[in-house]
Amino acid sequence: MERTPSGLKYFVTGDGPEAVICHPSLGLGRFLFYRLIPSLSRRYQVFAYDPRGIGENAAMDPNLADWVGDVGELLDIAARPVHLIGVSLGTWVMSRAAVRWPQRVARLVLMGTTPGFENGPQDIESRRTELSQLGMERFARQYAENTLAPSTPSEIRDQLTEDLKTADPNRYLAAMAAIYLVGNREIFPQVLNDTLIVVGSLDQRTSPDMADAAARLIPNSQVRVVPDAGHLALLDQPERIEDLVLEFLATGRLVD
Repeated sequence: MERTPSGLKYFVTGDGPEAVICHPSLGLGRFLFYRLIPSLSRRYQVFAYDPRGIGENAAMDPNLADWVGDVGELLDIAARPVHLIGVSLGTWVMSRAAVRWPQRVARLVLMGTTPGFENGPQDIESRRTELSQLGMERFARQYAENTLAPSTPSEIRDQLTEDLKTADPNRYLAAMAAIYLVGNREIFPQVLNDTLIVVGSLDQRTSPDMADAAARLIPNSQVRVVPDAGHLALLDQPERIEDLVLEFLATGRLVD
């Protein structure tokens, strides 16, 4: 485990002429990429970490500006062409990093993204009530059941529950507010990198229609819908995600 100049703890594996930085979803840590990292690390230097407010970095306050700043520090550490992969909350972070450092970012993968949430304040208050009534552990179990595809093995549901239940409710809500109150409609058109948008066919949080809306805003983007996958497609269909990501990072364009 290493530390950035700002103190973020991160893990790096693999060694190649290019690097990949992975940023997970709301409330989750680097566990989210555990199936993808081994295949990536055979070709790339891979950076994975628990974002501020989560896991190894739980003591750090979660906010969008610092999440983006952490990516900037990892770009410095990588000192080579870098691809960015963001999932859900991570798509807010990685799209902004690509806009801020366009010459240092090669390609961008956004999984489970949207131009924004129309009812952000209400959604946050609803989640606050839910967490208060259920507690974090029961909420985590419910989240896993409702988010993953029905065909996903129970052990994956258990692993997702175990990862999410460790999140502090207040930091979770702060992280939620950091994205639910900020849209991407002004950011996405500034993303000039080749971009792959991945969405699960069963995703009820950031639907295929939302992915298409994001693609209309991002100039050099394409969408791939993954069958039998929900909001966390890389847990539901890891082999398919691996194939898509490796091909896109290598070529910059998927061929139908």
